[in-house]
Amino acid sequence: MIIMKKKTSSLWLAVCVSALTMTGALKSAADGTVPTGVPNKSYTGTVRAVDTQEHTLGLKGTFFTKTFNLGDNCTYTFVDKGADKVSDLRPGQRIKVVYQESHGVLVANRVSQEPVDCKGTVRAIDPVQRTITLHERGMDKTFQIAGDCEVVLRDDKTGALADIQAGNYVTVIYETPGDKPTAWVITQTSETFTGSLTAIDLDTKTVKAKSMFDTKKFTLGDNCAIVLNGKINGQLSDLKLNDKLVFSYDEINGVNVANRIAPARSSQPAETTNTPPAAQ
Repeated sequence: MIIMKKKTSSLWLAVCVSALTMTGALKSAADGTVPTGVPNKSYTGTVRAVDTQEHTLGLKGTFFTKTFNLGDNCTYTFVDKGADKVSDLRPGQRIKVVYQESHGVLVANRVSQEPVDCKGTVRAIDPVQRTITLHERGMDKTFQIAGDCEVVLRDDKTGALADIQAGNYVTVIYETPGDKPTAWVITQTSETFTGSLTAIDLDTKTVKAKSMFDTKKFTLGDNCAIVLNGKINGQLSDLKLNDKLVFSYDEINGVNVANRIAPARSSQPAETTNTPPAAQ
């Protein structure tokens, strides 16, 4: 008899637990909340619309546009700010959303900006019209420069547009508001050396230069820009011994790889803002 009572009690306990579990599931379905255990999904696209009042975000992907509800505990991460808030979302940003879906409703849990960049040689920069044109792989691409565009120099030093010169090799992080490429960060991290040219080797594409206290050898990179008369289409054979030059270069395991060579006087900002020359 005692054994029977124990079995009966266990049976009633199992029934009660099952009923409570079903009640919880039905309640979740009725009130529209996302049940626990709903798998996370992800979607990447460009911000087309954001409503900070209604907490909604519209993203345009490769083929579709999706609208997400931004959850109360949704987290936000941006390229230039790190963890931040919903008000930093803006049209043109490329965003990855981690979300859950319940009955067709998309609820975002995490929003992170994915940087889109372009690397190339500065063909022209216009601080008045606020445009910068990069040349890479035989093509030019022009960006509008945002009003609060950040300029980053070597060792994470803050720079200005005047520090970016025709012929510099730079990285531009950009967004596409209204499908218009707009630069938000311009990075130029090469070192510079000013000295008089003492040797030229056309076969190995190397040069040597001497300053008052130092002598350096440079190997020209494939896309090294040689600036002559304000244009970046100069040739190594155009350089003359004893010319005083400014070399922009990256030191890679003891090898100085030059990406820009220009007359020393052209390092002045006024002479580095020019209109694009004819395409090569």
